[in-house]
Parts: sequence; C-alpha cells; structure tokens
Amino acid sequence: MAGKRNRLIRRNFLKAAGTAIGGGVLAGFEAEKVAANKGGPSTESPFSPKVVVLPAFEVGDIKGDTAGEFQLWYKNYDLDKKLEIPGTNAPLYYNENGLAVTPTGIGKSAATTTVTSVLSSPKLKLDNTLFITAGIAGTPPDVGTLGSVFISNAVVDWDLMHRWSRKDGPADPYAAMKLDPSSEKYYKLNDGLASIAYYIGQQANLTDSKRAKQYREFYKEETANREPFVGMGTTICGDEYWHGSTFSNQASWMCSELYDVGRYATTEQEDYGTATALARYGYLDQYLSIRSVSNFDQPHPGQTINESLNEADSGGFGPSVQNVFRVSSEIVDIVL
Repeated sequence: MAGKRNRLIRRNFLKAAGTAIGGGVLAGFEAEKVAANKGGPSTESPFSPKVVVLPAFEVGDIKGDTAGEFQLWYKNYDLDKKLEIPGTNAPLYYNENGLAVTPTGIGKSAATTTVTSVLSSPKLKLDNTLFITAGIAGTPPDVGTLGSVFISNAVVDWDLMHRWSRKDGPADPYAAMKLDPSSEKYYKLNDGLASIAYYIGQQANLTDSKRAKQYREFYKEETANREPFVGMGTTICGDEYWHGSTFSNQASWMCSELYDVGRYATTEQEDYGTATALARYGYLDQYLSIRSVSNFDQPHPGQTINESLNEADSGGFGPSVQNVFRVSSEIVDIVL
C-alpha cells in the first residue's frame, strides 16, 4: 500500500515540476556512464543529478560534530564523491543514486556565485534536475514557531529598494521606502511543485527540544506557542540580518501590500540570489525553497534587541537543522 501511495505521489510530484524535469528525474541519471568514468564527471561524460540540494553553511567539520545545514546530507546519503567546480563555495558532493549537495555560502552574493558556477559547469547536465534550498531561517511569532518548516511559494528581495531616513525627508508608509520600477523585486515559484512538496512534507516526523518549548512561552502569539509544523508562505531574503518588530512590519508590508505575494513566513539571506541564478538559466520552475525556523525575528515582551540577538538561547537551532532535513529528505527520497 505504501509503495503504491509513493508511486502516486511521485507521479504527481513530477507532473507538477513539468514535463522536462519529470522525464529527466525518472530517466536522466546515467549511472552506468558515471560509474564507467573513473575520473569522475567530464565534459564528454557529464553528471546528470536528479536533485541538487543547496544548504548555505556547515558549523564545523562535515561530519562528527554539531550539524549545520550540510552535515546530515553527507551523513545519511553516502555522498562519497565530490566534484571541484571553479567559483563554488565548496565542492559538489554526490552519489551514484543521483543526489548532489553543495553549501552555497552565506548571503546572496555567495549563493548567486555558487549556483551560477554549478549551472555553468560543463561537467554537469541539469536540464532534468530538481533544485532544493534546504536551510534555516527566522520567522515572525504570529506566523511560525521554532522548528516549523515552510515551503516557499514566493521569494522577495528585502534589499532592492530605495530607502532614506525620516530625518532627511517625509516617509510613507514605512522607513522611507519606495518602489524601484526598473528591476525585479520578487519571484513567484512553481505553485504546483510547492503544493506537492507541502503535501509530502506533512509526512515528516518533526522533532523539538526542551529549551524551545520553554522559550516559546515568552511569546504571547498563539502560533509561536505551537509545536513544530509544516506550512507554506513567502520567504524574504536580505543580506542585512535585520531584527525587531519595526523591520518585521516593513517586511510584512513589502510582501503583502507592495508585491501582493502574501504574508512572509521566513526571513533568510540566500534564496533571492539562488532564484535569480536559476531564473537566468531557465531553471526557476525546477526550484524549491524549504526553510525551517531557528529563531523568531523579534524579541519577546520584556527582552531587548541585544538580548534577543546576542544572548538568547531559544533552543531552536537543533530542531530547525533536523526538521528542514527531514522534510526535504522526504521529497528527495521520492524523486530518487
């Protein structure tokens, strides 16, 4: 019964991703060719991964210590091969089942450079590849909670705006922001792909921590006090690591009113750069952004900004790293 269900989900998942990626995910990985090429992928015999996962960072080593965004992929999928690609933040680790993973580095510039380098490598054939960002993020306490996981249906650029100080002139409605009409500010992602990923993600067994349960109680919002869950919403991306209710209100206005892409669910530093690179190369419809909540993006009542940013132990990091892996790996397993 489970096998029949997984085949049905897989078929719907591939259909949602489009015919180009669907055909390749089923048949595009040439395992025999890769195995025969003892020197690894080459321009004559490129590697065609079914999935490329794009975490941002690792805490320390790639194995044996506290796990960041990359380590659980390395540990659980036997990524025993690696390909050095000029311009990337780290090697592309992969296996013969068709999974490849590389940490992009933190921030939009690092992510854009890494992803562009991967996309332009002649040693890779990516027409039929699913790309997944799997990383941690912040959330407003009325939308998410520590350890919850969100599938993104849109990516907004926080930085690409005109801003000035109220001291230098009138500003309406938020922080003297106005729309720059000459460039893109957001991407709407593949709705069908995101919806199927959201459904698959519901099957994941999410974890929690004792400290996270205690820390949630400092917040008055009902959602902040929930156990970890899987949701869907917009992610807002900025190189600036902003914090506090003032900027949160601005982010909410940008997403909901200015760009009309819905209430933002997560805040992070890479996905707009990743999406831009994929869009320029024609792969945006083959992209999933999956983010798990490691922190609230504002202090709780009675807590200062400095305490919230620099001193607080929310207990959210461990569950967020585990949960984004658990949800993303449910999807990866079906594709593989």
